This record gives sequence, structure tokens and C-alpha cells, in this order.
Amino acid sequence: MLLGGLGGLYGVTAGPKVLAEPIMPPDLSKCHDANAPALDNHCCPPYSGSEKILEYDFPATPLRVRRPAHLVKDDQEYMDKYKEAVRRMKNLPADHPWNYKQQANIHCQYCNDAYYQQNTDDVPVQVHFSWIFLPWHRYYLHFYERILGKLIDDDTFTIPFWNWDTKDGMTFPAIFQDAASPLYDPKRDQRHVKDGKILDLKYAYTENTASDSEIIRENLCFIQKTFKHSLSLAELFMGDPVRAGEKEIQEANGQLEVIHNAAHMWVGEPDRYKENMGDFSTAARDSVFFCHHSNVDRMWDIYRNLRGNRVEFEDNDWLDSTFLFHDENEQLVKVKASQMLSRIYTHPCKCNRNVIRDCLNPTKLRYTFEQVPLPWLGKINCQKTAETKSKSTAELSLKRVGEFATTPKALDASNPLRVIVARPKKNRKKKEKQEKVEVLQIKDIKVTTNETARFDVYVAVPYGDLAGPDYGEFAGSFVRLAHRKKGSDGTQEQGPKKKGKLKLGITPLLEDIDAEDADKLVVTLVLRTGSVTVGGVSIKLLQTDTPAVI
Repeated sequence: MLLGGLGGLYGVTAGPKVLAEPIMPPDLSKCHDANAPALDNHCCPPYSGSEKILEYDFPATPLRVRRPAHLVKDDQEYMDKYKEAVRRMKNLPADHPWNYKQQANIHCQYCNDAYYQQNTDDVPVQVHFSWIFLPWHRYYLHFYERILGKLIDDDTFTIPFWNWDTKDGMTFPAIFQDAASPLYDPKRDQRHVKDGKILDLKYAYTENTASDSEIIRENLCFIQKTFKHSLSLAELFMGDPVRAGEKEIQEANGQLEVIHNAAHMWVGEPDRYKENMGDFSTAARDSVFFCHHSNVDRMWDIYRNLRGNRVEFEDNDWLDSTFLFHDENEQLVKVKASQMLSRIYTHPCKCNRNVIRDCLNPTKLRYTFEQVPLPWLGKINCQKTAETKSKSTAELSLKRVGEFATTPKALDASNPLRVIVARPKKNRKKKEKQEKVEVLQIKDIKVTTNETARFDVYVAVPYGDLAGPDYGEFAGSFVRLAHRKKGSDGTQEQGPKKKGKLKLGITPLLEDIDAEDADKLVVTLVLRTGSVTVGGVSIKLLQTDTPAVI
């Protein structure tokens, strides 16, 4: 099996990281207008300021099993329960914390700058673009799911997962298509959610003209590469660190979040504010949001299993990141990222000291996933996408390509940026690859409008300082969903935008394209949508946090 051989990873722990301050819960009484023009910027919770905040008491309930959405559609008893739970949630008073829109507004609050971090008045709380993305959304789904179960008095109830990592689950789930159902949302791209259209995980508001079988193959290859290229360094999969009070950091999400973004774009309306799924402020108003994120959560669970369930970041600034939610008892509760993990530490002074870390282990939250085939885990013909195949059949025409230099460059959809990048070392031995992963880094990424932006990255071996017509092999993507702000006069403001960076593991890719002997690579950035400038392209060796698995 391509991603197998992980038995030796069990019991390995990562080294300590530099400590600063973890992200802490905001003051809910200080919620302010969000950057959410589709909602008139308003999505604050009905918070009185007198609610007592308790530590969450994890449920002692039966282990619940989340099932694939395309397989539950014929389970009438389950579908009746699901619809009834959502119907009751929608019928709650508008100011009830369990109300459907109030639950959806949580995503707006934490994703569209409705809160500032503690002890600041200019650093927003943001749960995307970093290592916070997966744990925060895991808790969000957990409490949403528990509330639905409470509404129908069923401790075994679970939300399904959109199984978009397999052929049979790669279309929009039929359970959300009935216009008479409480699960239906009219604000979707109707071209995609009907008639068995295949989800495109590289979608960028341009329709993929490839055959269904080719789109399926490309999707599976993208998922496979995301796992294969990031197993030895968690930040490549999950995103970079973010610490309390940081203003000038370059945000860097992991490639799983990139895949997740494409599904949001593909489902949301193609015009205006991209409602509902295509804009963070409204995404959770569509019930398919939770089904989609259930599969994102499942992808993280699979990733952890492939790495031997080891802790991704032995860093208190991640483990002690703390969030607030209303639980299934209408109580405002505090939870930490570290509470997801349940494992045995070997303490330096006390052997087998039991440290409860709950959130990283879904069974601590009393749910698991139905086991289904993982076609992307096996052998797939991922060498050369259809695009690069067609280019490589053209008459060979070499082009001189230079280094990036120091001046930021705007990406042009009609003229992809191609640069020569030196590698830090060629022909590395197996042991060296196990100790350090080769990472392609693109820094100072600036999305110059508030619209969605995406560019794809390709890697090829040069002919000296010349590049052929073939872009080479797909390495990964940068995606930033629209993040608009409406001013007092009703027009959209540009607003300050943080710069971002993109980090892609390329150690396995270089072996796949026989580039081990190359001392330089051609890197091509292909703009798919939006307006973007980049400030540099480089290749570095970064310390792995687990033995490399190639």
C-alpha cells in the first residue's frame, strides 16, 4: 500500500517547540460588526454577559457512528430523525443559542472578524489559515451534532459525512436536494448540485471540461498527494502556528484546508456574495456545511491514524488553544484543543503518567466514522495531469527562465509565472529524507482584492536554465475564499489584508518525477482566479516531526 509502513511511528513523540501564548476565548460581550456584507455585517450572539462559563463535561454516551451521506439516503428512519432535528432547530426562538441561524452565525463570528483576541483591539480571532482550523471545526461539529441529538432525544444521532474522497460519494449528496426538506438551501450553484455533477476539488469558478472519470482521477490524486507529501510534517497538512497577539505573521493553511475550500466554492452561488457555502459568513446556513466538514474531520482522523495517532504539535500554544461553545445542555462551556487527545505520555519523572487530551481522539467525544474504502490510498496513475500530458505532446520549445529576484510579482492568468529555484541539496539519502523534508515555499502572497483567489503550483526538471512547454507535476494550490467588508455607505471596502504563504512538501514528488539528481527546479504558478502577487519562491529543508513515509 502506497502510504503504508507506519507501524514504527507508534509511541514516537515530537520535540518541544518555542512557546509564546495560546489563542484564548474572546469576550463575547465585545462582539462587533463582522466583515460580512451578505449579513449586513451582523452575526453576534444573543449574549447577556451574565452567563457562567464552565469546563465542558465530556459525554458518557454510546459511541456514535457517522455514516456516508450517499449511503444514508435510503435509511428512512435515520432521514426522518435528521430532518426532524433540523426542523426543530429552525423552529426555536430566534435568540435561542441552539437556533439554526444562531448556530450558523458562530462560523461568521470566528471567521469574519467579529471578535478581537483577548487584550487587543486590532487582532481578530480567526480560525482558518492555521493549525487552529481542524480542532476548532471539530468542536463546532461536535456541539452542533449533540444539540441535534438532544432536540430529538437521541444520544446515538450523528451527522453524515460527504464522502467526496470516493467515486460514489463525489456528487452533491441527494439528501440535501429535496426543496421541501429542512435540509434544503436554495442558495447553491444549481449547475453543480443536480444531475450527478462530479465535485471538482480544483474548482476556481471555471467549469472543468474534462470527463467525469478524469475529474475523479484528479480528485483522488490530489487527496493522495495531500497525504503523501505531508505525513512527515503536520504543518503541511494542518497549517502553520498562530499565537495570541500576532499581527504580522504570514498566514499559512494546510493543503487539507485548500481541498476543503474548493468544495465550499463549488457548492455556493457563483455570483454576488457566493452565498451560502462560498462565503465564510453564510456557509453554515447550508446544512451541507456540516456534512462537508464531517468529512474534513474524517480526513484528519485518517491522517492521525496513518501517523500512528501521534500528537501533531507538541506545543502548548496549540494544545492550550481554548474555545467557547454552547453545549447540549444550553450551558456555555470552555474547551481546549488538547482536550481532544487521549493518550499515555511517558513522563520524564513518572512512567506511564496518564494525561487526558480529549479533542484529538474522536472517541473521547464519543463518535467515530463508518469504515469505507479509501481508493486514494492505493495505486493510482497520478503522473502527469491531463493538462500537462497535452502540453508535453507539443513540439519541444525551450524557454529561458530566470530566478525570482527580489521584486514582488503579480500573477497573470494568461502568462503563468515560471522561475528557476535552487535546491538546498540533491541526491539526499534515505536517512536524510527521514530527518528533513524538502519544502517548496512561496512567501508574501497578497490577495489584492476581497474576491476569491486561487493559483496552482507545478514542478518540473529544467534543461539547464531552460524550461520546456510542460509545466511539470502538480504540487499543490493556494486558495483564499472571498473575505469582503461593507462600509458605512454600503459599498465594499478593500480593508487591510494579511499576507500569506504556501508550503508544499515535495520530497515524494521529486522521486516520482526522477528529479533527485537535479540541483534546480522549474516552479510554475498558474493563476486560476482572483488577483494575486507573490514575494518569493524558495526551497528549504525542514525538520520532520515523524519519520518520512514515502
